[in-house]
Amino acid sequence: MNRGIDRAFGLVVRRERQRLRMSQAALAREAGCPQPTVSRLERGTRSATLAEVAALAGALGASVGGLLSETESALGGGHRGMECRPAAPRPAFSPVFHAALADQETALSQLAAHGVRFLGGPDRPALFCLPLEETLLAALKHAHDPRVFEALPGLLLRHARSLDWNRLASGAFALQMQNRLGMAVAAALQLKESAPGSAEEPWNVLQEVHDRLAEARLDREEVLGPKPKTQEALGYLADRTPPWLRFWHGMGRVDMDSLRRRIPR
Repeated sequence: MNRGIDRAFGLVVRRERQRLRMSQAALAREAGCPQPTVSRLERGTRSATLAEVAALAGALGASVGGLLSETESALGGGHRGMECRPAAPRPAFSPVFHAALADQETALSQLAAHGVRFLGGPDRPALFCLPLEETLLAALKHAHDPRVFEALPGLLLRHARSLDWNRLASGAFALQMQNRLGMAVAAALQLKESAPGSAEEPWNVLQEVHDRLAEARLDREEVLGPKPKTQEALGYLADRTPPWLRFWHGMGRVDMDSLRRRIPR
C-alpha cells in the first residue's frame, strides 16, 4: 500500500473498531497481533499485510472485500482531509449479549428462554430474551461444556429455516468461533438418520451452512469437556473422537442419545 491508502485503511479500521466500542488492545487480541501493530496501522504509518487485513476483518465482523471497499471510498473522498464516508450499518450485538457471552449461567438462561430444557437442574429464568442468533453465539462461547454443546444441534435443526444464518455466521467469524459453530452444525447433521420422514429443506440448509463454514476453518484445537492433563489421556480421547468432530479440529466424546432426545418432533 502507499501512504494515502495506508492512512485511509487505518481510518476505516479505527472507525469500525470505535463503532463496535472495542479498545485497540481488544482488537489486537481478537486479530492475533500485537497492540502496537494495530496502533501503527490505524495511524497509517505502516502498511498492512494481506494476512493482517484478513485477521482485522474477521475481528471486526467484516469481510476483506468490505474493508477494502471502504478504504477505496475513503480515498475517493480525497485523502487530504481524509474524511471517510459512513459505512453501511451492520447489525450490532445487543447490549445484554456481552453478559451472556461472559457468564455461562446467563447463557444457559437464554437457551432456556428459547425452549431448551436442561435435565437435572432447575429452570433458569431470564429477565430478558436475546434474539436466537445472539443466544447461539453466546452458547458457543461456553460450548466446551457438553451440556451446552448438546443443546445446540437440536436448536439449529428446529430453527434451520428461520435463522438469520448470515448474522449468525458473521458473528461467529467476528468472535473467531466458526469452528464451534461448524461443530454444532455437523452434530445436527448426524441426526438425519434418526429423523426418518422429516422434510429435506432443514437438512439442505444445514449442509450448505456446513460447507460454507468449512472453507474458513481455524487451525485451532477445541476440546469438549475437561481437557486431559496428560499426553496419554489426550491420545486416548483423540482415538474416541468421531471423524465429523475431528474435521473441525474438535476432540471429545458426544452423547448421541442426548442429541437425539432434542430432535424436533
